[in-house]
Amino acid sequence: MSSKYYVTTPIYYVNAPPHMGTGYTTILADVLARYHRRCGISSRLVTGSDEHSQNIADKAAEEGITPKTFCDRLIPHFHEAWDLLEIGPYEFVRTSSAEHHKTVQTVFKRIYANGDIYKADYSGWYHTTDNRFVDESELPENPEKDPRLKYLTEDAYFFKLSKYQDFLTEYHQKNPEAVVPDFRRNEMLNRLKEGLRDLCISRSSTNWGIPLPWDPAHVFYVWGDALFSYMTGSGFDVELACDKLSKGEDPLDGQPEGNYWPCDVHIMAKDIPWFHTLIWPALLQSAGLPLPKSCMVHGYWNFDGAKMSKSLGNVFHPVDAVALVQAAGVRYFVLREVTVGSDGNFSVQALAKRYNYDLANDFGNLVHRLITMGSRFRKGVIQPTIGEYTEHQELMQKAHRNFDSALNDYKTYRFKEALEAIWELVRELNRLIDDEKPWVLKKNQNQGDDERLDSFFAVSFQILRKVLGLLSPVMPSLSEKIHAQINYPGDKAWDDMDWDDFRADIELGWTLGKAEILLPKLDLENLENEMAERKETKVEQAAPAKEAEKKSEEPSYIGYEDWTKIKIIAVKVVKAEAVEGADKLLRLTVDDGSRQDRTIVSGIRKDYTPEDMTGRTIFIIDNLKPRKIFGIVSEGMLVAAGGQGDPVTLVAPINELAPGTPLG
Repeated sequence: MSSKYYVTTPIYYVNAPPHMGTGYTTILADVLARYHRRCGISSRLVTGSDEHSQNIADKAAEEGITPKTFCDRLIPHFHEAWDLLEIGPYEFVRTSSAEHHKTVQTVFKRIYANGDIYKADYSGWYHTTDNRFVDESELPENPEKDPRLKYLTEDAYFFKLSKYQDFLTEYHQKNPEAVVPDFRRNEMLNRLKEGLRDLCISRSSTNWGIPLPWDPAHVFYVWGDALFSYMTGSGFDVELACDKLSKGEDPLDGQPEGNYWPCDVHIMAKDIPWFHTLIWPALLQSAGLPLPKSCMVHGYWNFDGAKMSKSLGNVFHPVDAVALVQAAGVRYFVLREVTVGSDGNFSVQALAKRYNYDLANDFGNLVHRLITMGSRFRKGVIQPTIGEYTEHQELMQKAHRNFDSALNDYKTYRFKEALEAIWELVRELNRLIDDEKPWVLKKNQNQGDDERLDSFFAVSFQILRKVLGLLSPVMPSLSEKIHAQINYPGDKAWDDMDWDDFRADIELGWTLGKAEILLPKLDLENLENEMAERKETKVEQAAPAKEAEKKSEEPSYIGYEDWTKIKIIAVKVVKAEAVEGADKLLRLTVDDGSRQDRTIVSGIRKDYTPEDMTGRTIFIIDNLKPRKIFGIVSEGMLVAAGGQGDPVTLVAPINELAPGTPLG
């Protein structure tokens, strides 16, 4: 196995801030880079900005600024989005940079010297949004009425792409891994059979671009220079490589230690593999440079049934998605929802449901229950030895199988399948809690029950550690925070651990940390308010969060004035009924001293029946802002202890109090 791994996203047009479609591509690349780092392989992720398009020049002209200034203004949006989505570390290549200019001009001088470039007149319809000349077969009935199309006639330079028809055919037949998934490879092969035309690589009607070294009156056509950003960001010394080639030597000989070329995988959406799988290898072959190993092509994300697109205006931005479900929720959703290569359907409701059911309920609740029960039943001290109980031993064996299966799925771009294997373990651990009933084992205090309780915690935390390791490429900060809560033993820092560290069983006992709720549930009936509230409280804190983590922990206090803002009163339950369609909810009608028809919705149905509640006097938070829960406006919150997997105990007065009596 190579000691280095190199993955790229396309370099993105900077005519608008990034959306969840571009976010998906970048998440895929980041997951692969993180997976390979856990393999002990030095990994580089390169993304960037494609700036030399005609529409950027046109928009800049409309504002009376230079195209470079226009791009400078938008680049920070990409860095903000990637930070919010927990992408990194990454290299960001701008096609306007001097380093990139040098790469493009150096390589094309060699292609020109090899006789693969000629000059000719070119006429055709140019698509200013897609930044390409449109084939006759693609033109609408009246192209002159389409504001995105311009008819251009200019002299231009062409690359002899047709010369490489046989080479490309043979290359793709011998290298099936060059395009994945396989049905995308077949699409490229079928298009290749239609024949190749020479490729226009320059323009003379604009000066926004990289000048041709042999004819500065022309600049490289946007796709002619954009592909080479992958080489610019790789650390590859192109001048050294071309010098080696001129001497008949291997262009990879003598490359600097920081070189990652050739690329292991280019990741892209299904609209651009033509450029990456045919034009790009032909250009590199002409120059005599090493070809990338693979291109992974994914589908589109549709928003309400239509392709997510800046030009259509139907985009959903990472800042909004992260505000609603955190980076963990966004990354999990896009990887779990579809297989690589297929189209996906994105909606705010689908995103929120997946977060609530899989992350908040299945996973977050599991973690909180295990840490809480371990703290209560074993004073936080966990022993690692799993007893000779058939259920425990079989579950541990399954964990080892699923661990290796998920790793293989990551390696082969089967991210959905990897997460399904991981979630099978999450569900098994939840089932184990329900079957073993550790609170009963603790209550019995029999010798056999005591040993079984120790084994229960051992198998649960041994498997949870493997789950956290497997989830680290998908949910980097969340898995690390949970790992810190559990306080697993070991000398290695989180980022230094490899897959063998997670595969190995824990052999030393340890003391659990404090359980904190990291995945709060969403109110699915009130998502707009949820998003607005979380955006205010969480996204604004994202930037200083890393700095805050570096500071020593201090006790978290509230002032007396904060406490006085909370108004707690006694109320009497007039009526209680189950909320139809909700397993955990009760709808309470209470008398608060001023009215007898106040409604409160609470998730206590597992511990209290409607009959239990009717006629009770309890305490509620009186001045909590009303919110919809399952379509019902709830006007307060019950004061209770427990929850998160433990039985709920309502706080109530010892003696009867009149409705409306304040607490404190």
